Amino acid sequence: MCHIASRGKVVAGKTLYRTENLIFAGLLRDSRLRSKLTQMELVEALGMTQTYASEAERGIRRLDMVQVRDWCHATGTTLPALIKEFERRLADPAYAKPREVDGRKRAARPK
Repeated sequence: MCHIASRGKVVAGKTLYRTENLIFAGLLRDSRLRSKLTQMELVEALGMTQTYASEAERGIRRLDMVQVRDWCHATGTTLPALIKEFERRLADPAYAKPREVDGRKRAARPK
């Protein structure tokens, strides 16, 4: 969600907690699974640790554009293709409700 700051500028909210971030994290996971790579195989290709892939796929690690491009190359896709799929998922109501990365509906948090 965006909000208007005091000087009329549009400022984005923290993206870590937005649905779009979970959709993107799921997309990263799906791209790895489509390429039939384990997290370990992926991170070996990227020169990173398994924690890196796990956190990225759960939406708790932010990746910059260069890292996303590297992820795409390692999983056999392209950055434009990934972005196109991301935009498609954002427009698809099936992805509107937050889900766990494995596709399960997110459990309600106890109050």
